Amino acid sequence: MCAHPAEGECYYLRVLLNHVAGSTSFEDLRTVDGVVMPSFRAAAERRGLIEADNTLDECLTEAGVFQMPLSLRRLFATILVCCEPSDVRGLWNKHLDAMSDDYRRNNTCPHVVQQMVLIDIRGMLQSMGKEITSFPLPEIDESHDSTRGDPREIIEESSIGVEADDMNLSDQLNDEQRSAFNKIMNAVGSAQGGVFFVDGPGGTRKTFLYRALLATVRGKGDIAVATATSGVAASIMPGGRTAHSRFKIPLNIEEGSYCSFTKQSGTAKLLQMASLIIWDEASMTKRQAVEALDMSMRDIMGCPRSPFGGKTIVFGGDFRQVLPVIRKGTRSQITDATLRRSYLWDCMVQLKLVRNMRAQSDAWFADYLLRVGNGTEEVNKEGLIGLPSDICVSCKGNETDL
Repeated sequence: MCAHPAEGECYYLRVLLNHVAGSTSFEDLRTVDGVVMPSFRAAAERRGLIEADNTLDECLTEAGVFQMPLSLRRLFATILVCCEPSDVRGLWNKHLDAMSDDYRRNNTCPHVVQQMVLIDIRGMLQSMGKEITSFPLPEIDESHDSTRGDPREIIEESSIGVEADDMNLSDQLNDEQRSAFNKIMNAVGSAQGGVFFVDGPGGTRKTFLYRALLATVRGKGDIAVATATSGVAASIMPGGRTAHSRFKIPLNIEEGSYCSFTKQSGTAKLLQMASLIIWDEASMTKRQAVEALDMSMRDIMGCPRSPFGGKTIVFGGDFRQVLPVIRKGTRSQITDATLRRSYLWDCMVQLKLVRNMRAQSDAWFADYLLRVGNGTEEVNKEGLIGLPSDICVSCKGNETDL
């Protein structure tokens, strides 16, 4: 039998049973140095088997000296989720003043200030997958909630401003970008959804296209979610975040995995409301991560037969650059992990951005390498693969250097 710290006395009873030998009754377990303790938790603390809440109290007290009230509220929420304090109400009462210092500057009513702190902590707990009702804290008066109960994720995305320069980007697109822009915006406007992949080597201004799409959708008051596989790529898009952070993708992803958000979570509600989702550098991620998002969105949207639940989602990347990293993986394993090997690849509308003729040859050569790595390229009788003459350099004279 096992017990979780959140189970209260059952957990502390289990701790005592594991460490106290020779006890014949529950009273024996609660007896420490001849004194019968009032609870199993008190007995475990007296024996030094668990850490008392005074360390959590000291942590909040020390942080209150140099941390801002917002940081203290976040620390308090983290303690509730990760540390399982026994006297939650005691910690709340002792550190409420420090956590509400910023709100008290603009409001003199203690009840209103307390409600503002509770509402703020509720949003933090929801982002950690917990509800404030799970903890013995004062009840929230919804009349003080100016967000009307909207999840924090929706509030953050809705508050992303659109720069004036970005609003004019759609007028500066070249012919290929314009074609891709129109196809994607038609899918957004029709509400029928669509899955697109913007393919192009570096320098074809894929990010320029993403910014134009984000500005156009957000300028209409709709929600557009901008993500990327890498943090650097995410940082150059307005409101961008890493895909693993936004979609709650498990770090150890396997076949058939789902994202770790629930139907009732703020992330699920955000994705349900989003008109457009962008995932840049998708060529660098494992296909299982994209498939996990697909299955999760089919679930939350209630559309099991539509890719990504019928949402408009735009992937982007360059398969000529970095492919997914497979530790000690062979070429075939790396190729198998790419998005091109996913069942979703055939559902995607390919939007190619070409820089010049060299980019076209690069695209052909990338496909050629994939065929070679996958073992589908034709071989001769000796099992050798012939290189096309266009990519071979002829040898002149006695030159031996490559």
